[in-house]
Amino acid sequence: MKNVSMLHSAAPIDIATEIVSVQGVTQSSIEPVFMVLSSLGVLRASLAFSCLVAPQQGDRVLLSRSHSENHILAIIERPNANDMAIAFPGNVSMTASAGSINIASQHKLALTSAEKTLVTAPVLGISSLKTTLLSKELAVEGDTFTSQWRQVNSIAKVFHLLTDTLTQRIKNSFKVVEGVDQQSSQNHIQTVDKTMTLRSRDAVITARKDMKIDGERIHMG
Repeated sequence: MKNVSMLHSAAPIDIATEIVSVQGVTQSSIEPVFMVLSSLGVLRASLAFSCLVAPQQGDRVLLSRSHSENHILAIIERPNANDMAIAFPGNVSMTASAGSINIASQHKLALTSAEKTLVTAPVLGISSLKTTLLSKELAVEGDTFTSQWRQVNSIAKVFHLLTDTLTQRIKNSFKVVEGVDQQSSQNHIQTVDKTMTLRSRDAVITARKDMKIDGERIHMG
């Protein structure tokens, strides 16, 4: 009884009568109208909704004739080339509810969008031998960022870093500042295990209150 009620509630499908299949060759196209040369002469035909491959001139196509309407159902053969273009008249959604979707290309795979390209996934993995990213503005947000590189080269005209705590552990550090190297802090603690050397043409050490120099031996001059 449940299946009977579903049949009564289902939307009716318009079935055209007197459908005749005709084969022809595409002569020209001014979309969405195609001119097809067939055994019945030159016919004006539009593309069937389920025919996604856009016809080209010289394609051998399958037509259906219903009353005064002609529709291209499929492209049977393309003698001159194997290239194809899939054209969708509206929005497209691809869903694999119980499986996966794989897209493989022997050469180049290009994604082009006039507005936005969105990727949403619990896990996103990208593997490549070389990656190039060009963007006028780039914003990255997250909770944890981990990066491991054998060598990093970074060039910037202006570099700003704002953080609550900065921790660095470096085996050797070499820095060259051509202009001014200025540091401001409430407290400054520097610990050197062996030797600390300061060389300059002029040196000025100023303290508002006390200055203490303590050592086993102090050599001045």
